[in-house]
Amino acid sequence: MDPGAIPFASAREIAVAVGSGRISAGEVLQASLERIQATDDQLHAFRHVDVDGARSAAVAVDAARADGTTPGPLAGVPVAVKEQVAVAGLPREAGSLLLKGNIEASDGPAVARLRAAGAVIMGMTAMPELGHLAFGHSPLGPATRNPWSAGHTPGGSSSGSAAALASGQVALALGTDGGGSIRIPASCCGVVGHKPTLGRVPHAPLRAGFSPMSHLGPMARSVADTALLLDVIAGQDHRDPASLPPEGVRYAEIASSPPESGRIAWAPQLGRAEADAEVLAPCRAVVRALADDGFEVTEVDPFLDDWIEAWAVIFDVSLALNAGTQPEEMRGVSDATLVARVEHGLSVSATEFLAAEAARRDVWATFEQLYRDFDVVMTPTLLQPPLPVDPATGVTDAPDSWVERWFQHMYPFNLTGQPAVTIPVGLTADGLPNGLQVIGPRLADGVTLGFAAAAERRTGWDEAPPAI
Repeated sequence: MDPGAIPFASAREIAVAVGSGRISAGEVLQASLERIQATDDQLHAFRHVDVDGARSAAVAVDAARADGTTPGPLAGVPVAVKEQVAVAGLPREAGSLLLKGNIEASDGPAVARLRAAGAVIMGMTAMPELGHLAFGHSPLGPATRNPWSAGHTPGGSSSGSAAALASGQVALALGTDGGGSIRIPASCCGVVGHKPTLGRVPHAPLRAGFSPMSHLGPMARSVADTALLLDVIAGQDHRDPASLPPEGVRYAEIASSPPESGRIAWAPQLGRAEADAEVLAPCRAVVRALADDGFEVTEVDPFLDDWIEAWAVIFDVSLALNAGTQPEEMRGVSDATLVARVEHGLSVSATEFLAAEAARRDVWATFEQLYRDFDVVMTPTLLQPPLPVDPATGVTDAPDSWVERWFQHMYPFNLTGQPAVTIPVGLTADGLPNGLQVIGPRLADGVTLGFAAAAERRTGWDEAPPAI
């Protein structure tokens, strides 16, 4: 493998090359570090680059191969980890001054599995404070920028992970998703993001109250690499009481041989808000191509009226517990938008919370009915292209009316816990990425990734990197 090709090589290509000795894990690491050094002053994707830890991991991979040990499935692959996930010895500050200086004593289950598979943990990627925003800024440092356009948001809250992937800093990344936080930035940055079935990937240790809707999942530049990563990190761990036993399939095999037929429910909108024509057109073209190739496609309108309020109640109550402090103490330290959400969470009554849970069951029932007739549901990921931000600060200057409707296709599937993956489908006239979302039945991550791979083959997305 040419070292110059490493930044945009697939995870599988890197692992095979390292495993066969055609290139060393040390050379891969050096290429990743050089790419970070060349681009991160512009992007601010990383909060902390663990140079020493990454070097030690790469040395260990090369030593094991030299000793004849069979390399793991991610041998030498550079991986970024969202700063909401526990990595031993590294800061877990979740974008907040409230957690400044917090260092984790041990790896979370997914990170431990990455290490066992031979991956090289590059460090912690930036996120908005406690994941409460769909944008890339926080009180801890400069805002993360979209590699395609500094004047548009990279999305959030897994902002740094998506930007690091799109810019070639790493081959794989971990994100979390409590209301679109994997899928929003993946769509904005032109990469793949999979929110697995709730519990498919164990998420521990969790901060108080963050378990009802928060998913830990894989991000990559292709469905194949996303599936490869999910094969490594999925599986039950009793430190996470919501975690699930294995599905019993190999996700990478499914992604490499996607289905050639099936029943697709195409839902161009899930509520009152409509997608912009520039977003809708490439998604509709992919769905039409699937229909032309023999898939059974039916347009549906699972009209939902109340999921946003229900999601906000559950999310804000969890956020208030997660913040662990009172609004008065947060003012001047935290984002005003976070303080407002915490105030709302603290004001919710038990009756209001149970009403939100009842609405959650209604959303579940709506989609459960759909999956009696269809294998997957497909929607535009976002209703608009990446929203504009101030070029100097990276903070959004979009009208509130835009922000409110921008990512309404995210919430329902955090309420239901179903798997949902976004794939890039093309660029707008302004050169900004668009995404198509594929949602499967609960527990059917393999089905979801298989249909996503089938759709990916019909996108025309050429994986051309952004000109950063």
